[in-house]
Amino acid sequence: MAKGVPGLPVAIIAAGGILTWSGIYNQSLSNALGSIISGTAPKAGPQTATDVSQTTETSPAGGTITSTGGEPSGSDASNQALGKMMAAAYGWSTGSEWTALNNIVVAESGWSSTVVNPSSGAAGIAQNISGFSSSYQSGNASQQIAWLLSYIKSRYGDPVAAWSFHLANGWY
Repeated sequence: MAKGVPGLPVAIIAAGGILTWSGIYNQSLSNALGSIISGTAPKAGPQTATDVSQTTETSPAGGTITSTGGEPSGSDASNQALGKMMAAAYGWSTGSEWTALNNIVVAESGWSSTVVNPSSGAAGIAQNISGFSSSYQSGNASQQIAWLLSYIKSRYGDPVAAWSFHLANGWY
């Protein structure tokens, strides 16, 4: 963060809140911002249909991942944007840290918040080996990203070290 720029940390947090709000209520950013400014209760936007059939894909790391449908979630691109905003709190939203973090998630889940590895049971954006639980819910991208960032910080210190480990071992 830039030193001497009053209000910058608050602006970053506010931007993250607006993005999260829009994702939760499935609204465009402009509609979410309008609801916040006007003080009106958010209205859920159009919901996307959830495909409850299973889809199997091969991840870039060579593993097989299966999406089991479930709750509607943000698109992989919106999950990635949310991940970048949340990574800013760790100082990981630019440069080699962001590149490494993005590489890990693309290799593991492609930013899908509903994907499950049928072999290991690993689930969601971070491919949490414990699968989905009350603290790591299917379709809850912000919760999964928060878990991912905390896990990487506590286990590796930063995404660059986590990505190096992933490259050497095929998992992180």
